[in-house]
Amino acid sequence: MLLIPPLTGNTSCQAQERANVLPKTQAGREIVLELEKLGPIEGNRQIHTSNLHFLFRMKSLDIGYFNLYGGLTVSRARGTISYRTGSFEAGTLKDETFDSTASGAGPVLAARVELGRSGSVSASVEGSAGVLLYDRDFPAGASRYEFMLRIGPTLSYRLNEMQDLSLMFMRMHVSNGQGFNTHNPEYNASGVGVQFSGAF
Repeated sequence: MLLIPPLTGNTSCQAQERANVLPKTQAGREIVLELEKLGPIEGNRQIHTSNLHFLFRMKSLDIGYFNLYGGLTVSRARGTISYRTGSFEAGTLKDETFDSTASGAGPVLAARVELGRSGSVSASVEGSAGVLLYDRDFPAGASRYEFMLRIGPTLSYRLNEMQDLSLMFMRMHVSNGQGFNTHNPEYNASGVGVQFSGAF
């Protein structure tokens, strides 16, 4: 009977520890929703891109406040692309402009490194790599699939213990990875994005 109080107290402590840990574990599933608008930075690649990213946190590392995310990117691009066609020998060499409007979607991996935090405000760098399948050859003269690479700084404001609101500046590169030739008219863009993240 003398052992009952200590055992009861120990069990109570373990239950309390589990109660304290469980909400954090359940709330650790971070969901991220991000909308961005990107414009052309090259004169012969006048393509405007809107991206919507749905991400969830896959893994966290204690070193450098590194977070890894996975999810889906949906993209809508509108504009034109210009490049040289024809043959110099045949006298048909000329610059042509082609419509490059398409919609695409595909899986994406993203990573964020927090550089610093002061109160509710933090600064980070975020990057992502995705493979998108489009509803037509995109840009004009390319293929139906493209790799999308993005990177840029992020400024976040903590709304509460579970939710953040972020402003992002992004540079993007889109290419099908087939080298520097007419089958891979890649393009680059830059712009801003708004991101909401919450743990559930």
